[in-house]
Amino acid sequence: MHTLVRRFGFGLLVTSSLALLWGCSTARQATAIPGPASHFLFQSQSQYRSGNLDGAVAMASRAIAASPAEAAAWNARGFLRNAQGLKEEAKKDFLEAIRLDPHQPLYRNNVGVVHLESGQYPEALAAFNEALRLEPSSAIALNHRGQVHRRLGLLEEAFRDLNAAARLNDRDATVFANRAVVHAHRHDFAEATRDLDRAAALNQQLPAVYESRGLIAMLTGEFQRAERDFSRAIAMGVTDQTVYYNRGAARSMLGDQAGALDDYARSCRAGYVSACQFSKILSEIGKPSL
Repeated sequence: MHTLVRRFGFGLLVTSSLALLWGCSTARQATAIPGPASHFLFQSQSQYRSGNLDGAVAMASRAIAASPAEAAAWNARGFLRNAQGLKEEAKKDFLEAIRLDPHQPLYRNNVGVVHLESGQYPEALAAFNEALRLEPSSAIALNHRGQVHRRLGLLEEAFRDLNAAARLNDRDATVFANRAVVHAHRHDFAEATRDLDRAAALNQQLPAVYESRGLIAMLTGEFQRAERDFSRAIAMGVTDQTVYYNRGAARSMLGDQAGALDDYARSCRAGYVSACQFSKILSEIGKPSL
């Protein structure tokens, strides 16, 4: 009997960039930064868009040196450091942005994202609560706070936040994808699938949507759809070997033993121990009898 690996911890991968992106607020457009800092921030954004993350950080640091009292410059470097995986350094930059401009809700949301991605849920909840105190109609902050509530096991609170976020912004695929996760935890797989279908229709470039939808298809016995969604997630660059393991399970249920063996073997080689057992079983089955 296959044990499905349930990886519904989806939301952060695709929502944090929405929240952190260059200091833009849902309340108002980012204001122009006067003086030399504006030039360095423009160069930083150009470097980031070209894929030169180190160069982008260097330009943001020059913006800070030129205008150390400019909160947006600290926020920009915090975003970039978070993208580098430097959580503590990003957190310090966001906290400095908050100190310089305590009335900007986005900076509080951004430090909340770092806490959330670091598993510091009480701290994340406090940050999102403060962001929502400053801007009650922030769909981004509601989306993120919903994730905190879900991770704390507060499914009703998570559902309430994500419903509110969907009402405020029904064009954000990540809101529906995150609400689908809550539906799945409540075992309402039909509603979860509907939300994931909507997320996929709004944005076809989110591999975690297909991974989550594949998991739900497995749970409801729709193995062909599961295999198709797992394959799409893999084609879009998902490298987590549990996706191969789950696709192997789907292929096995569909009678594709060769495909299942290939997926299990790959997952096993990557160190996913559970896959090794099924890889061995299928290999034995495939040997000719004496």
